[in-house]
Amino acid sequence: MEETKTYSVSEINSIVKQLLTGPDILRNIWIQGEISNYSKSHQGHIYFNLKDPKSLIACTFFSYSNGRYKGKPLENGMEIKAFGAISVYEPRGQYNLNISKIEELGQGDLLLQIEELKRKLAAQGVFDPERKRKLPAFPWRIGVATSPTGAAIEDIIRISKQRFPNIDILISPCLVQGDGAPESIISAIKQLNDPKWDVDLIIAGRGGGSTEDLMAFNDEKVVLAFAESRVPIISAVGHQIDSVLSDLAADHFAPTPTAAAEMAVPEMELVESGLIEFEVRLKTALKNQASNLKERLRILTNKKAFLDPRSMLNDRILQLDEINSRIHLLGKNYLMSAQNKFSPVSNGLITSFKSQLERKKKEFQLLSGKLEGFSPLGTLKRGYSVVRKKGKKVVTSPAQLEKEEELEVILAEGRIRVSYQGEIQ
Repeated sequence: MEETKTYSVSEINSIVKQLLTGPDILRNIWIQGEISNYSKSHQGHIYFNLKDPKSLIACTFFSYSNGRYKGKPLENGMEIKAFGAISVYEPRGQYNLNISKIEELGQGDLLLQIEELKRKLAAQGVFDPERKRKLPAFPWRIGVATSPTGAAIEDIIRISKQRFPNIDILISPCLVQGDGAPESIISAIKQLNDPKWDVDLIIAGRGGGSTEDLMAFNDEKVVLAFAESRVPIISAVGHQIDSVLSDLAADHFAPTPTAAAEMAVPEMELVESGLIEFEVRLKTALKNQASNLKERLRILTNKKAFLDPRSMLNDRILQLDEINSRIHLLGKNYLMSAQNKFSPVSNGLITSFKSQLERKKKEFQLLSGKLEGFSPLGTLKRGYSVVRKKGKKVVTSPAQLEKEEELEVILAEGRIRVSYQGEIQ
């Protein structure tokens, strides 16, 4: 059996470099893509990635080459064509494109898509400042939606425990990169929004990475999950230059998970010192209030009402009596004024009433005289009389009587009884 040779890492990287730098096709090539993860060293060397929707390649634009570039300043999202050669940086086993010249093409498709989605969500009010909520000053439990194996969760736990050892941290693990990451992040945020977990605030994010690594946090559904979170949420996506849309949709955002933990969790020492200061201020305020109340009590007890209440009561009685007299006088004056005002009218009415009464009296007397003339009493006064039998039957003829029959004679001023003696011839 032939023995297989064992290579060192350096030997393998050297072989790979020879293979990649040998073919002409890899030594003089144009590559088109979008710039991301741009940085420039103190020595003037430029580093970035060239990417398309599916892949990326690391690029190096050394100062001796980029000094000849006179085009638009390079920046993330810029679409370019880069000419150079594939090389291998053996210490890291990383291949990259050593660029010798660059041609501008325009803004990258990926950033254009992000900008278009940003405008769409902004029009829906997803990023409106008035939707932002304050974080609780003293959270008891914080929820974290991130990868359970990344550096981000370690930073969040470490910083949070340093600042407030008793803080309760609930982790909802999720994918933060690659296929399925958007759905995983959304699910984690929804889990932490469940009231049964009693979470005071949420930190959702990941550590740093390239624009491509952070794309899950530019997904429309993920951005909406941040905006619709019932619990106040901090977007903690570690990045240096590129911002993500979840930052704009969250209530607050932090450039790193560490910064998010510092934002979310108060320092116990500051809380304790704040409580001590509050206690001092509260005691001082209570002391001042007690002193003010005591002084007011002293002033009140020195008033006449407390020193000689009977005298004050007498004063009040006199004042009340004086007021009653004034009211009585005012009422009397008012009645006199009203009487004077209406006297001419009332006198006229009285005179008119007396005149009418006199006229009616005369009319009554005249009518009474006439009536009396026609009445039976008037007839009797003129000398006539009425003769009635015992049964009250009026006698109008002697033929109605018997001799010696008792009769009643009615006169104007009395009645008499007579006996019938016979008819007078």
